[in-house]
Amino acid sequence: MTSAEVRQSFLDFFRSKQHEIVPSSSLMPSSPNLLFTNAGMNQFVPYFLGERSAPYKRAADTQKCIRAGGKHNDLEDVGFDTYHHTFFEMLGNWSFGDYFKHEALEWSWELLTQVWGMPHERLYVTVYKPGEGDPASFDQEAWDVWAGIFRREGMDPAVHIKTGGKKDNFWMMGDTGPCGPCSEIHIDLTPDNATEGSLVNAGSPWCIEIWNNVFIQFNAMEDGRFLPLKDKHVDTGMGFERVAGIIATTGGFTTFSNPPSNYNADVFTPIFDKVSAMCGQTYGRTMPEDRNSLSRDEMRDVVFRVLADHIRTLSCAIADGILPGNEGRNYVLRRILRRAVMFGRRLDLKPGFFTQLVEPLVQTLGPVFPELRQQRHIIEKVIHSEESAFDRTLDRGLQE
Repeated sequence: MTSAEVRQSFLDFFRSKQHEIVPSSSLMPSSPNLLFTNAGMNQFVPYFLGERSAPYKRAADTQKCIRAGGKHNDLEDVGFDTYHHTFFEMLGNWSFGDYFKHEALEWSWELLTQVWGMPHERLYVTVYKPGEGDPASFDQEAWDVWAGIFRREGMDPAVHIKTGGKKDNFWMMGDTGPCGPCSEIHIDLTPDNATEGSLVNAGSPWCIEIWNNVFIQFNAMEDGRFLPLKDKHVDTGMGFERVAGIIATTGGFTTFSNPPSNYNADVFTPIFDKVSAMCGQTYGRTMPEDRNSLSRDEMRDVVFRVLADHIRTLSCAIADGILPGNEGRNYVLRRILRRAVMFGRRLDLKPGFFTQLVEPLVQTLGPVFPELRQQRHIIEKVIHSEESAFDRTLDRGLQE
């Protein structure tokens, strides 16, 4: 499957489960405690809290997200590994007081294994088990649903179900707001698949979280209390680039000999092709062993990944009216742009190169997010202005 086919099949699957397919909300968050929209749930917070009635009981979409500041910040990892982004799409499905854990987890398994064909034996899940001082109790309901699924498939639940505390298995959008225990789904991509789940949440690029089912049951208060909500909701989030990258890397789950990477997904190919045309080098799909001791080929690939990620972040943010500047979220964008320009100089890219990446970005995401096509000239103008100003600053610094 191509990346576009992965995205569409997700939406089609949940449309068949009577979900309303809704558009992505803006990257400019409505919540005052967020720098950017950082999760698919952001636009639905009033429904979770009961402040407004949802116009539908079930919804699904692909949501533009930026995680580059605040509680969720992946900026410094981008480029140095193969699975973090500052901008990404979050595929999600929601229930507003309708279905709950059983349906959500069963449908997750159905989509992953029956529709997309992921190998059953390579999938591991986590459920919430509180540590000392953590909110809520052990999520027995989720554990029971997963145990039934694994037994049905002839697999041992004790091997394929892991537990985690608040850090890994209790989702919070920010310090306050709707939240609850969650159940993650991970895939083991090691060549021999002999880890028995030991790499789950161990920071290994060979075992990746692909989907998180969050069960919204509480409202986190400023005083530290977790108050039960009137209704229980489902909020799921799947990393689109992660799934598309896994399918591309494994050739549709036919080989597991290649290092996994989100950046193998064809959604990045036009951007990589443009960088190659400008610098005369080719992306080599290396996976860094040690970010503090990179080979020449590894550094080249770090730069490719940084540029591909950062042009997506800048372009999508500007299309939503968030411009680089000196404070808050605006400064985060300026910092990301300057980081891209600095990394680009490692490939001897000429001044103005970053602006030229807008066109292939619009080519890949314009059909999904039409505001990119509508705002393309503004995006190019803003990035060109910022890039030119920073290039002059760099040149003066080098001369001095």
